[in-house]
Amino acid sequence: MELDGKVAVITGGASGIGKGTALAMARGGADIVIADVHDGRLDEARSEIAAVGGRVLAIHCDVAKEAEVQRLAQIALTEMGRVDILMNNAGVVLRGALELISMADWQWSFSINVLGVVHGIRAFLPSMMARGSGYIINTASIAGLVALTGEGAPYIASKFAVVGLSEALALYARPKGIGVSVLCPGSVDTNLNETERVIGMTPESAEAEAALSGVFHSVLMTPDQIGATVVEAVQQNRFFILPDHAQQAVLLERTQDMNAFLEARLAGQYVPD
Repeated sequence: MELDGKVAVITGGASGIGKGTALAMARGGADIVIADVHDGRLDEARSEIAAVGGRVLAIHCDVAKEAEVQRLAQIALTEMGRVDILMNNAGVVLRGALELISMADWQWSFSINVLGVVHGIRAFLPSMMARGSGYIINTASIAGLVALTGEGAPYIASKFAVVGLSEALALYARPKGIGVSVLCPGSVDTNLNETERVIGMTPESAEAEAALSGVFHSVLMTPDQIGATVVEAVQQNRFFILPDHAQQAVLLERTQDMNAFLEARLAGQYVPD
């Protein structure tokens, strides 16, 4: 899909990957609707995107609340006339000692990372299907393709769910003229840690987790780099968006022999090529 003249809605759009993608799409000629819970950042991001050119709306929206996502869709469709692209990007991190993480924390994580995506699909897919065109991008993570650490289980589980949901959505929606991509970045320089919840981790376990997770991170990418990669993938109608090319080799090793890959990791013997 070409971006010129299109309308894109991006949740979590006031900072990080969301803002980087909004700027990249605006440069490509798209009108932008950014949604976020951070009102101050929404205003700042709106000014930055407007400076690039084109129309831009900034709307307060908590993706964990279906009514707010439905309101986002109503405003976007009324003010912009149509929505061609939806990026379900808002997300949070929950990690820690599994025996200490409460159900309330699990529900918080999944309400945003998984149900936030479901809310977006429910709100915007009907109008896309009625037109027979559109594009949906769901932000997952490299952690949605391979478990990085044990302590990251809640985040990993939610992102695996997003990858599976996206694959099923592609099977459902692409024959109806709607493109689908899933974004699986590695390390990105964002402010995601501001809302991160870490439960019951000692300094020693945090250090061990960082070392294990670091095996899968080759470079720290910027939101602008991710945004440019997303735009390219949308133009090419590419399902998997893997910005860090070094991680593609890791994923290939995993798929070649999944049992051997896991056993090597459990034994502490896995080193990426």
